[in-house]
Amino acid sequence: MTDTVMGDGLLAATIARRPPAVLVVARDGWDTSDWEAAHGRGEPWLPVWTELHRVVIGPLVRPGARGCVWCVQKWRSSAPERAPWTGELRKDERIAAEPSAWLSGFAAEAVADLVHAGVAEDCCWFLDLRDLSLSRHAFLPDPLCAVCGALPEDTAALAEIVPQARPKPRPGASRIRALSEARLASCYVDAETGVVAPPRGMRDSIVALTEAVLAEYGYKGEAGFGRTRDFASSRATAVAEALERLGGQWPWGKRTTVRGSYAELAEHAVDPRTLGLLPAGTYLEPDGHHQPFTEDAVVSWVWAYSFGQGRPVLVPESHAYYRTDWQPGAQADKPFTFEISNGCALGGSVEEAVLHGILEIVERDAFLLTWYARMPVPEVDLAGAPDPRIGLVVERIERTGYRVRAFDITLTEGIRAFWVLAQDTTGDEGRPRVVSTSGSALDPVAALLTALGELAPIVQVELARYPAEAERGRRMAADPELVRIMTDHSVCAATPEAFDRFDFLLSRDRVISWEEVLGRRPWPLHADLRDDLTEAVDRMLAGGMDVVVVNQTSPLHEAADLHCVKVIAPGALSMTFGHRNRRTTGLPRLLEVPHRLGHAARPLTEADLNPHPHPFP
Repeated sequence: MTDTVMGDGLLAATIARRPPAVLVVARDGWDTSDWEAAHGRGEPWLPVWTELHRVVIGPLVRPGARGCVWCVQKWRSSAPERAPWTGELRKDERIAAEPSAWLSGFAAEAVADLVHAGVAEDCCWFLDLRDLSLSRHAFLPDPLCAVCGALPEDTAALAEIVPQARPKPRPGASRIRALSEARLASCYVDAETGVVAPPRGMRDSIVALTEAVLAEYGYKGEAGFGRTRDFASSRATAVAEALERLGGQWPWGKRTTVRGSYAELAEHAVDPRTLGLLPAGTYLEPDGHHQPFTEDAVVSWVWAYSFGQGRPVLVPESHAYYRTDWQPGAQADKPFTFEISNGCALGGSVEEAVLHGILEIVERDAFLLTWYARMPVPEVDLAGAPDPRIGLVVERIERTGYRVRAFDITLTEGIRAFWVLAQDTTGDEGRPRVVSTSGSALDPVAALLTALGELAPIVQVELARYPAEAERGRRMAADPELVRIMTDHSVCAATPEAFDRFDFLLSRDRVISWEEVLGRRPWPLHADLRDDLTEAVDRMLAGGMDVVVVNQTSPLHEAADLHCVKVIAPGALSMTFGHRNRRTTGLPRLLEVPHRLGHAARPLTEADLNPHPHPFP
């Protein structure tokens, strides 16, 4: 066509009348066969093409720079709300080469004006040929893009963490800044090209509940949820949780390079046995997704930072990231254990992210240790709560026919955690008998509010789901091996047949006042979040655990100045789903802590442990 226009047809001819400043590759159909040749010229170029009823303009591609048209196409093909038929249409060569019937000379002139205006430098534009409406779609470079992506090698040096001073907005805060819904939306949210689909508020929920679904990049169905007191903060929280989930899937920011056996790497590696292994029988199942740990098993490892040892250490990649088997193009190892998003957290700094990862570890460890050891922990007097928000959430849940109860499950490290439980008061066997969850925070009021904020929507979901699942729940209560997935746990625990399993909690008369709660090893009011992190790490180490941090931050997180980590605490109990996937083997704390807390006359044995599936939803 000309030196600065490649292609043929109406669009190319119209654009060529005024030679553009950069190379333009224009087609009247979906044919993208010129793209590789244009990219091979080593100069900036702008793709323009037509898809039935619209023209796509951009983005400007700069060879050697991150962010290209192939990134855009990957995000578009991964959009959860994409039209299911578009991918099939593009495979039809007749449609790909056929000019759009909606493409007119007037529309081509509009496209040429947009090209010459240089509006597609960091985004793409859709011109709807039916009404000439225009929409802008921003995107982020795909770190895994085969054309422009280039991940650095994972190294011990990159794993180093040296906590920096992080002044807090107020002494009681655990975040250095609030989430900005506007910034998160502009960086990540777009129905066509976003990392996250537009959040959806569930307006019939007890609390402001929002879901934000991640792009279906390899794995489908990953989402973040926001449960707050208003929909603006709920949307921001949902997007942030989706980004946390993204970081935990597989390495988006570094390229794994270490491969070997524990026997070869033991000097630098965390012993997988300290993470809790599965029951021996689970490894023998014919459909098993795990391999038994042996010191000679060869797997991939990633670098992390051990606060206990004060140095970088190696952990199995399949433990540091929980969806490595879904990473496109990767060959994943069979993991030694069942692992999910335990300890994954997002923050405005790495210190903040690590602190909140610790809080999640503490919450889940405390819940599971209380369950498996059947510890008779004290109930908390909710009526005397010092924050009126606690009473308001409790009252809202109790309108549904439940009595809300809370139990202090704080363990030896003294980081506050609560088990909250909704107990049915109607006697209707078509309703869940019990619904449970938990929460943790530095401050007991914040911990309880977190737990209640989780409980409220879960009660609503279980009320709607249970009638159809009740019979299956009874079968699971009789045979724990039928409890296979996350939702099975709450259904099994909700049955009348499972109710007596909560006797260690519900049949006790010990209720403690809020004066007692607040007086138990209160958290110091630090002005700097680094001091909170140091305090939390010291308490974890004193409690017989380590704090090992995998930095999962990627360029996608850095776009909004966010940090993503996974905290691993060797010695702690990790949340698992599927009774056969429980990880209680090889964890001395599980047997010793109940005795140290005064809940058992002696250290427990394996035979003393609760044999029933945990009720965490």
